[in-house]
Order: sequence, then structure tokens, then C-alpha cells
Amino acid sequence: MFSLPIIYFITQYGYLAILIGSLFEGETILIIGGLAVHDGLLDLHLVFLCSLVGTIIGDNIFFLLGRYKGHQLVAKYKFFSRLTTVSEKFSGKPGPYLAFSMRFLYGFRHLIPFSLGMSSIKTQTFMFFNFLGGLSWVLVVGFAGYFFGDVLEIFFGRLRHYEFKILVIIIIAVVIGIFVYKISRKGIKGFFNC
Repeated sequence: MFSLPIIYFITQYGYLAILIGSLFEGETILIIGGLAVHDGLLDLHLVFLCSLVGTIIGDNIFFLLGRYKGHQLVAKYKFFSRLTTVSEKFSGKPGPYLAFSMRFLYGFRHLIPFSLGMSSIKTQTFMFFNFLGGLSWVLVVGFAGYFFGDVLEIFFGRLRHYEFKILVIIIIAVVIGIFVYKISRKGIKGFFNC
């Protein structure tokens, strides 16, 4: 029915798709969820709730992984040592500040909670500030997706039946473009070493 799997996933599985997608990749899923709300496919409150729950669960999994297995993983696998090297850029920032703002630092979604799990920040402190940051992020990005649908409707009124598909394709193209640009600029090793 739809050409892109992510669109099909969200339109077929709705809130479950938002919840699961938010565990791994939040921005695109939440923006598409906001557009789906605008098109009357989903309810705004439930999209926000599913996104918040998914993002908090995902962050806490990586934090707890860092807390209880972080040092073992860093010692055993090069990939994890690269992750902590990347996130050391932010190590001068206080833990609560990072726990709150990490959601807005594109590309560090899993790195920062993993590294904070290996730090001295208390679990309750991380979870509290992560919740506040996640809530702020869901509101900002979710409303951006929702209101972007209004802007599209004004400019492309006749394309109303296709705006959801068109916008999703544009968003995915931009995300892929950023990824390809970073890799082409730094190479695959440079991408992970930032």
C-alpha cells in the first residue's frame, strides 16, 4: 500500500509503531507521528505518550547497560570504547544537564546514556532529568511534526492526499543525506570517532 516501510509500519501498527520506533530512532518517528495526527490517523495525546514511554525506556536501557556492563563491554569490544570516546566530548558537562539535554543532541542518543551509566551520576538523578528532557523533547518535536502538516496544507492544498507520504519521504531523505554527508566527509571510522 505505501512505498516506504516506515510509513506502512506507523499506519498499520499505529501507537505500537510509535512506541517501538521511539526506543531506537526518535526524531523521524515522532515527526511522522505528528503528521499522522494532523492527517487524522492517530490521536495527539497517545502519540506523545507512546513516544515518551518509548524514549524513556530506550534511554534507561542504555544507561543501565552502561551502569552494570559498561566497563566489561568497553574492555571487550572496540565498538563500545569508540562510543565512550565520542561521548567524552560532553564529559565536562554536569550529568544532570546531559541527562536532560541529550535528547536534543542529534546523533548521541545512545552514547550519552551509556556513558552516563558508567559515570558517578545517581540512577535516580539520571532518570528524573531524563524524564524532564524526554517530556520537553516529545512536546517540541511532536508539535513541530503536527504544525508542519498545517504549513504543508496551506502551501500544497491540492496535494492533501499525498502530503503525508511526501513529507515522510523528505524527512527520511534528509536523515539519510546527513548520514551520507558525515560518512563521506570523515569516512566510516571518522564517523564513529567524530
